[in-house]
Amino acid sequence: MKTFPATDANAYKGVARNWASTVTVVTAKRKAEFVKDGAPEQDGYTATAFLTISIDPPIILVSPTNGGSAYSMLAETDHFAVSILSSQQQPIGDAFAKPSSERVSNWEKFAWQPDSNGSPILEGSLGAFSAKIRQLIPAGDHTIVLGDVTEIHHGDVGEPLIYFNRGYSKPGSL
Repeated sequence: MKTFPATDANAYKGVARNWASTVTVVTAKRKAEFVKDGAPEQDGYTATAFLTISIDPPIILVSPTNGGSAYSMLAETDHFAVSILSSQQQPIGDAFAKPSSERVSNWEKFAWQPDSNGSPILEGSLGAFSAKIRQLIPAGDHTIVLGDVTEIHHGDVGEPLIYFNRGYSKPGSL
């Protein structure tokens, strides 16, 4: 094993690529005062930076890049949802990974339904969590967003879509 300084970004990314992660789509409905200047009422982005943090009370975490459209979406709402994609939903993962200006039409392409706070839940997902934002914590070039789970949505049975080494994989294929 070779050791690199913590400031070596390429070494950091190289090791991080070895972490396999479930692919999710984080969604939210913006507060009315933020729906302007091209910002859609609802938005969503593909994320692997998702964790379940606590069972009692139920808390989840997402972590968008600072200054990006994903961060703006979460900063402009009180609630969000996280849909866990199945291995059959790679097109959804691809569509929500695009720049925000190209994501607006996704709501017409993919089936979804709003949770009780208006955050979109993607149909066909393995499950989803709805949450109220508890806290935003600056963390380097990202922000940690903690959410108190308000609803749990059980979805279809299947295998998760996995992101590993800069590409999609399915369980058992790693």
